[in-house]
Amino acid sequence: MPVRGLATGKTRLAPVLDADDRRQLCTHMLLNTLAAIEGTFGGLGRCIVVSADPAARATAAARGAHALGDPPGTAAGRTLDAALETAREVARAAGARQLLLISADMPDIDAHALRALLQETPDGSTVLLADKSGSGTNGMLLPATLPLQFAFGPGSLDRHARALAALGVDVARCSDRRLAFDIDTPADLDAWQRAGGRVPRGPARADS
Repeated sequence: MPVRGLATGKTRLAPVLDADDRRQLCTHMLLNTLAAIEGTFGGLGRCIVVSADPAARATAAARGAHALGDPPGTAAGRTLDAALETAREVARAAGARQLLLISADMPDIDAHALRALLQETPDGSTVLLADKSGSGTNGMLLPATLPLQFAFGPGSLDRHARALAALGVDVARCSDRRLAFDIDTPADLDAWQRAGGRVPRGPARADS
């Protein structure tokens, strides 16, 4: 799971949330995603959180996840892809056969959605998780040894699909709303709040 930063993430929400509220929201979504993973796998011992943010790494480690820093010397625009590649190398070295990559900004993700994804996916299959627009990638399920070059960012779903097709891989696409809805813009935040979502107030706690 890549995390940009608790205090530096979601800058596009600045018109409607101040810095502290953005930090609270990012922390809430990180903790919620960790809870979904824990509920799916029975623990966080195999969960890798990669971030340049010490606070995000500390929050993940306090919950029992393995926290990694972003790789040094990363070229501009390649931070996310390089961070995920680093995490993939660590997972492979630990003997992982399958990888689940998950964004940390899906506020409605839960263990039911992740379990359904895993139960409906045959072993060794590859699944792309589309974002709410159907053009971005919120995550993917793939064999650990698959030599896919990550290409996240705007329009990444088709880039990943084309790259996988070039590798001769059949790809399924997941459109579960809980794994598609992410918060990037004030309109996203408004839609989430209208549906009952709330930005936590008060100190954000890693042990809450």
